[in-house]
Amino acid sequence: MVILVFILLNCSLGVNFAAYGALVDAIETSFATTRALAAAGLSMLTLALGLLSPLVGGLMRRTSIRTLMLAGITLNALGYLLLTQVDRIGFMLAVYMLMIGPGFALSGPVPCTAVIANWFDGGRGKALGIVNMPIGNTLMPLLAAALLATYGLRATFLGEALLLLAMLPLAWLIVDHPDQKPERRDAVDDANPPQDHPMTARQILRSPPFLLLTIGVSLLSAAGLVMVTHIVALAIDRGIALAPASLLLSAFGFAGVIGAPLFGWIADRVGGGRAFALLALVQIPAWLGLIGAGASLPILLCLAFAIGLCSNAILPLFGSTMGSWLGSANVGLGMGLCYLLQIPFMFGAGPLAGAMFDHFGSYAPTILLHVATFAAIGLLFLLYRPRPAV
Repeated sequence: MVILVFILLNCSLGVNFAAYGALVDAIETSFATTRALAAAGLSMLTLALGLLSPLVGGLMRRTSIRTLMLAGITLNALGYLLLTQVDRIGFMLAVYMLMIGPGFALSGPVPCTAVIANWFDGGRGKALGIVNMPIGNTLMPLLAAALLATYGLRATFLGEALLLLAMLPLAWLIVDHPDQKPERRDAVDDANPPQDHPMTARQILRSPPFLLLTIGVSLLSAAGLVMVTHIVALAIDRGIALAPASLLLSAFGFAGVIGAPLFGWIADRVGGGRAFALLALVQIPAWLGLIGAGASLPILLCLAFAIGLCSNAILPLFGSTMGSWLGSANVGLGMGLCYLLQIPFMFGAGPLAGAMFDHFGSYAPTILLHVATFAAIGLLFLLYRPRPAV
């Protein structure tokens, strides 16, 4: 299950998120639009993710996760196929909102994290860290940039659709819970551990640990989304060509190969709260460095790598901490509700950064805004100590 989820999640995140940053400049040119609208595709995707994730979390309690993932991958791929036929930015954003986003919600982080939470009690942080090592985030920007330079934007969308369709046989092999294996089906009556009690949506929403986790994850994820969406455009604006600029996304993604399991291990050792505090505080110098790095590609690569160590660890820490604070039976619904509450942050992050760039002519104000949130999150998670659910 770790291997299967690793491949599926990397493909889903790589195609839907990491590759998008390499396409922003081409979308702006091809659709004759503004930087803010060109960057808004991910906002449409995250809006759909936020709206539908609570529904997905609830469905996972009544429907096979495998079935949901198969449907989601198919819808996701059909969305990219449709993008090869649109020629207006409004149509493109509608596809992201109505097809790509819902498909991602059904097949992405929420169901993948729920599968791992079901299979692991001890060592959940390490398992989620392995699953979230972002190989896809490393390779997809390079692949997207190569396809874009050689064949154009629509061929790149087609390639993304075909790659997603190739994941369907792997999704068919997913088993929701170890108790579903034939040799254990008669031995265990309850799919959840005895001490792990499902909570209602109202109970989760009224839980202080859940609310704190939602605030932290929302602000940290918004910063990561801005990085993925705008780092290539930032480099191009400073005179770096598309191909080398796309290396920044690869460095950002490759850092997660170290950062995701590292922070997962830290969470297992010191707890999710302290791990989140560390993640927020240690990336502040790297973000500040983006302001003064100029057009030096080596310096930008180092800074992107340092930020990627932290940003790519948000999802495994999210799942691990949610499981520890609320119980593994509540990971799916809890993550779904969290994504719903993240909508203002995730929907607005990319376009706001683009609008601030259009207004100020620089990304410096956006960088300083995120640095302030990192400091606040770090202090908040250092001071707060919830009572673990399990």
